[in-house]
Amino acid sequence: MLKKRLLIVESIAYALLFLLTIRRVIGNGLLSLETQAFEKTIYEMALWVLLTVIFLWIAHDLSIIRKMLAAWGKNWYILIFILFALCSVIWSTNTIASIYKGISLVGCSVIAAFTGMAFSNKNLFRGFWWFFIFVTIATFAMALFFPGVGTHIGYPYYGAWRGIFWSKNYMGPFMAFGNLVFLFSIYLSWKKIPALFGNILFYLLTALLAILSKCASALILMVILNLGFLLVLTWVRWKMLLNKSHYIIGAIVSVLLITIFFLNLNFFLGLVGRDPTLTGRYPLWSYLIHYGWTNHPILGSGFGATWESNNFRDTTGIAVQWNLTPLVSDNGYIDIFLDLGLVGLVLAISLILFCLFRVVRYALKEQTVISFFPVLLMVFVIIVNLDLSFLLNLEFFAWFLMIFALFSTTPLSLGHPAEP
Repeated sequence: MLKKRLLIVESIAYALLFLLTIRRVIGNGLLSLETQAFEKTIYEMALWVLLTVIFLWIAHDLSIIRKMLAAWGKNWYILIFILFALCSVIWSTNTIASIYKGISLVGCSVIAAFTGMAFSNKNLFRGFWWFFIFVTIATFAMALFFPGVGTHIGYPYYGAWRGIFWSKNYMGPFMAFGNLVFLFSIYLSWKKIPALFGNILFYLLTALLAILSKCASALILMVILNLGFLLVLTWVRWKMLLNKSHYIIGAIVSVLLITIFFLNLNFFLGLVGRDPTLTGRYPLWSYLIHYGWTNHPILGSGFGATWESNNFRDTTGIAVQWNLTPLVSDNGYIDIFLDLGLVGLVLAISLILFCLFRVVRYALKEQTVISFFPVLLMVFVIIVNLDLSFLLNLEFFAWFLMIFALFSTTPLSLGHPAEP
């Protein structure tokens, strides 16, 4: 009875967690925190604290607190980034916004670390599976039955689907990642016919939603993640037949393909409806980098503070001559630079590279299809932030994925993680 009650509490807690991670990219969640920031965020901050306490209680009940502490000891580098982000409250241009983001960062990191220690990659699919089942159905329903809300009407997107999200540029990448989740689910349910057909159905639906979003980044992500999965599947099954010459040839072919891509960048961007400026992003990025370097080059303007100024948004829009006021930089790394300066950017990139090294080493050691799931998580996080803001700006979902990937692949001498 106690175990069943714990499972119910855990399920509700995870539902609230995922809602909080995407709170500001769904519906009308995109709120300006320039004024009344405390009143707008106090309930979320309280909920983050409550969820963190609940998951620590669950971790204690599962007797994995010792494992979590050991894992944090091995991943001490992330603590430096978190501590620096929290310290930015001291010099932040929007103190409340930085406190709100800091509490969210700590809560999300602790819960993601717990998830990485308590669940295997295979078991985590249950949570992601239900999450994307709900998001996919809700998105279709919103766009079909309430097209005035679920689609972009008129300029500049002309009917692109956004579903329950405030922008197609968030729905698209979420669907691309959901597509990967259902692709892995197809692999896991290959011998279970009813589940297999269900996973195939939602794999196709998420692919369709990514296409209907008219988001070039989502299409590119979906192709890369699908190709990555196929490459992993092929390697796992045929690796015994490969020798050093095969890997050398593969590396040469990869370099040639990358070279061809960059030499014909305009052509390939045109295939997905992008111009050489990435729909005006290059001028925006140039302005933002110059602004950050001129005003707050070393420490930034405070964690989560830069874009919470309506004056900054309006001034930026005028400077880059956009018809619509920019709300984010559409680049997660530039957003980190604006908020936390060069110090924060170096810490963030170093952390991403550390996570990538950890997940690749784990996958090569385990050599199973499922063990490569954290690798593709990191591929998603790295690529999506190249021309979209998916790193600690409006949502914490990508951060959750990265910290989960890191902790789920952390080598410990304390045995395997507990399976609830």
